[in-house]
Amino acid sequence: MRHFIILTFISVLFSNCSNSKLDKKSNSDTKYKYPTISYLDIKLDSNGHLPSNPYILEFTNGKKSVVFCGVNHLTDNTDTANPMFTKIEEIFFAFKPDIAINEGGDVSNKVYSSKTDALFKDGEIGLTKILSDSLSIKTVDGDPTTEFEFKELLKTYSKGEFLAYIVTERLMWGLKGQRITDTIEIRKNYDEFIQNYILEEGKIHLSDTERTFGFYKSNYQQLLKRPFDIADLEPTNPFDPSGKFQKIGRTSKEIRDQFLLNTVDKLLDTYDRIIIVFGGWHLLTCQPGLEELIQRNRK
Repeated sequence: MRHFIILTFISVLFSNCSNSKLDKKSNSDTKYKYPTISYLDIKLDSNGHLPSNPYILEFTNGKKSVVFCGVNHLTDNTDTANPMFTKIEEIFFAFKPDIAINEGGDVSNKVYSSKTDALFKDGEIGLTKILSDSLSIKTVDGDPTTEFEFKELLKTYSKGEFLAYIVTERLMWGLKGQRITDTIEIRKNYDEFIQNYILEEGKIHLSDTERTFGFYKSNYQQLLKRPFDIADLEPTNPFDPSGKFQKIGRTSKEIRDQFLLNTVDKLLDTYDRIIIVFGGWHLLTCQPGLEELIQRNRK
């Protein structure tokens, strides 16, 4: 594969014992935990960047192969010509996967008018979809259901803390990327996000007060010790050991990491060549789990 530094992990199995199947994990089955590296132990540069963008690792055992394209998420949606996208496209066609795993929700039925449209609306997620369509392969969501993740988070954190993190991470950063700064427009998007994503998709009950933009801003300030300002959002930094905002982020990512590994494990029973396009931090923390599951004997 040209233009890439790809680290390949080739694992050969020597005993039936090490090849035994581990319990599968569904949304409600959390008995088995795949090995991962703590986010606090991941080594990155001072800016939290990957060695390259995308950072690519390939895990291989016989005819089974998994390529993981780990990305640094872009914050400017208009940057559709970023070299990251070109590299993802090149590795996609060089590897010729049987199936693709995307981050951020089910896009299997989504239609884009063009590659530029896909990149502007959904970045590397949209790109993964149109590249998969061009190869006539399926896309699979590598994230757990929203309802499952939210309920897991609310076992540990209050609704105010939960909203301060989730709204910032999954709405406000997107609005900032679209350069939406008008308060009325922000509030409109917030109300739609609460109704469609938190209440309907996440199935979380919120009181009338808890649904308000003011409730979010109040909890954002309480959690981060500064007023909400979309021009100065708190970035997610799971490598920072201080602060509850980052701790919530780590918990969310750990829930998602286990689900992603289980998804790959299940798909390898059916498919030989899997490509994953996900945030690069997930690649670094999931590396031990990927090394383990690629080693299993499969039909």
